[in-house]
Amino acid sequence: MWAQSKPYQKFLDFMNTPGGRILEIEFYQEQNGERYESNGTFYYMGKHHYTFDAHDQRMTYNRGDLTTINKLGKQVILDSAIPGDVTIFDILTGENDAVEIGEPLLEKSGFRIPFTLSEWDINGKIMTNHGSGQPREIIMRLSPSSEIRIQILSAEPLGNRAVGEIDLSEYETIDLRE
Repeated sequence: MWAQSKPYQKFLDFMNTPGGRILEIEFYQEQNGERYESNGTFYYMGKHHYTFDAHDQRMTYNRGDLTTINKLGKQVILDSAIPGDVTIFDILTGENDAVEIGEPLLEKSGFRIPFTLSEWDINGKIMTNHGSGQPREIIMRLSPSSEIRIQILSAEPLGNRAVGEIDLSEYETIDLRE
């Protein structure tokens, strides 16, 4: 009844609305019995520019440049993405052939879209709303004892909102770019 890529394409269309998206998220990672939780704001300015901002850190990807700001440790790490590497964010952009989308399942509350990142041996699912394609949750299984769960609390057009500036004058900078 549904074409395999239609719910995933709806999700991509939702994320890639002109002007970008702002998502309030809760992030959970479990690995070997340990649990890490964070919440913050995800600014999605387009396929090659996004920022996750939490109380303790900020991570930005902008056209291959990675910047991680440790707000508590007052440290900035500059790095570059390795061409051809698959990232978690490839799921959001739909640009990398390494993301294999499975057969979507229609459920009472929306679609469950399974995916695999074959290079990393990661599988997961995206839960979206029926009509809009708005994501509700993204789950990734890294191994039998490791899982990442991202719950999307709200999603709106970015509009005039921008990522706030951080005064980095007293931060140590570590440049890992080659």
